[in-house]
Amino acid sequence: MLAASVGGCGSSVSPGPTPSLPPSLPGLACGIERWFVKTLADDDASRVDPAVVTPISIQDLNGFAGHCGSLPDRRTFPEEFRVFEVVGRITYVAHEVDRDYHIAIEDPAAPGFSVVTELADTLCQGAVRSPHLTTLMGAQAMFSTLVGSRSPTALVGTTVRLKGVGFYDFDHGQRGRSRNCIELHPILAIEPNR
Repeated sequence: MLAASVGGCGSSVSPGPTPSLPPSLPGLACGIERWFVKTLADDDASRVDPAVVTPISIQDLNGFAGHCGSLPDRRTFPEEFRVFEVVGRITYVAHEVDRDYHIAIEDPAAPGFSVVTELADTLCQGAVRSPHLTTLMGAQAMFSTLVGSRSPTALVGTTVRLKGVGFYDFDHGQRGRSRNCIELHPILAIEPNR
């Protein structure tokens, strides 16, 4: 298992009540807040097509309408049905309490514009039953290759090309948060930008 610092958005408290996951689900109990949307295992996950990718800058990703609170526990906004590809410089990496890797990236052409990206753990509830499990496992393998024998925090400063599903998260002060609270969660591919 990869080791890194713990922190970031996985340990936060969201506003309002959060649903609890039934104990009979396969996989490890890892997170709660919009968990099935985050792990691409919700009822609408099959409507997300990993083969249809929208290249976009991180600055332009920050330009969508903001959704930072009162978020439903289902895939709702048009961006949450799309896969985006961005190029960004890693500014922060943390292995969170919910077992996701929180990877903040900044637009190399427009410093000051950033986005949180999250690599889902495929052993967790949700991801284990995702219709895109093979893709999620491929993203984990790509991340392991990128890290190599180093600590994941050694990736800070690396410029990567990354694909992920649009996802809006609550504003809870997460490091690298975009201006509109969009994230790329989960990551579907990550590699050095060449």
